[in-house]
Amino acid sequence: MKWMAAAALMLAPVMAWAQTGSCPELKNPELKWNQRQGANYTICYLELPNSLGTGTGFGVYLGTRTFKPAKKARAEKGSVGSQQVQWFTKQTVNNLRPYSRETLVNLPGEKPKSKVKVYVWIDAATAEQLNEGFALAKQVAVQ
Repeated sequence: MKWMAAAALMLAPVMAWAQTGSCPELKNPELKWNQRQGANYTICYLELPNSLGTGTGFGVYLGTRTFKPAKKARAEKGSVGSQQVQWFTKQTVNNLRPYSRETLVNLPGEKPKSKVKVYVWIDAATAEQLNEGFALAKQVAVQ
């Protein structure tokens, strides 16, 4: 029971930015989100610093859209901030970015009061870009 309370406290900032519809804080103050606000969603996007202008990047979707990986999508363990996640291979048009990944950050509780989903993705054409995206994912301040 204590671990559930501790997990809820650690994830409180995640729920806060998910419920307000604003982009999460990044641990590196030099990085800035490009934010797009919709009627019922917010998209936060960051180009990979070492690959500017290539269409590769890291993004966070806050909204009500559900996410289900492709049935044959390969899964691997990883993290978004301090939250442990399962990254899945992401389908891209014409397989132009074959190293792309996607995940859903689960908010704590069986039935969270918020219906907001936190979908995170990395668009990467190379293994180096993927590693850069994973490093950005770890910088999302969720502690």
